[in-house]
Amino acid sequence: MPAPTDPWARRSLPPATVRKGLGWLLRAVGGLAVLLMAALLLGALVPENRGWREAEEGVVIHFDHSPVHSWLILPVAAAGHDWRSRVPALPGNPSRLAFSWGERDFFLATPRWADLDPAIALRALLGGNGSLVHLVPVRPGPAGAPIRLSHSEYLRLVRHLEAQIAQGDALPGYGKEDLFLPAHGRYAPWRTCNQWTRDALAVAGVRVGRWTPLPQGLAWRFPTARERGRKAWPEQ
Repeated sequence: MPAPTDPWARRSLPPATVRKGLGWLLRAVGGLAVLLMAALLLGALVPENRGWREAEEGVVIHFDHSPVHSWLILPVAAAGHDWRSRVPALPGNPSRLAFSWGERDFFLATPRWADLDPAIALRALLGGNGSLVHLVPVRPGPAGAPIRLSHSEYLRLVRHLEAQIAQGDALPGYGKEDLFLPAHGRYAPWRTCNQWTRDALAVAGVRVGRWTPLPQGLAWRFPTARERGRKAWPEQ
């Protein structure tokens, strides 16, 4: 009696066809990677607010970043605006505040990169569970890149940041002094924490790239105080 034949054996693809299919797949992935890199490069290079020049007098803010995250550092009180009136829960008596934005669950669950949960990170990329603004007191002075804004530019910036804060109670931060505030908007691969930083600077009138989902797309425009050869705390 002849051995039964495996019906799937007759359907297997010839090795040449498999190799050809894998080749097409690799070329497609490579092409998408090239398109993404081109979009990142163009997004960082094509400017918004092309005619902006740093003010000779005004309010000094700072831009700072890690390899994947960015934030803006503002004075607590400047140009007639005081963050203590907007954030009564602000602990201590800091002179400056760092502002950053991110997906709610990822922020709360990831005080350190060692705490990263891939499932939470994936959910964040897919829209997640709302967003938060992270406020961190800065003493005595920030690192990063100083940017001097005119008073009108600075007030546009703080009004924009205020509008990003939603109604609701503050949440405890990672330490005794930082805190989280409910925020508007949802995280997405095209609207990251770094794009949020970019948008805030753009509203103020600062020259920035059109699309900067990575911090490096912003950082190259703003030299640090050391690179400028001046003190980290230029006079306001």
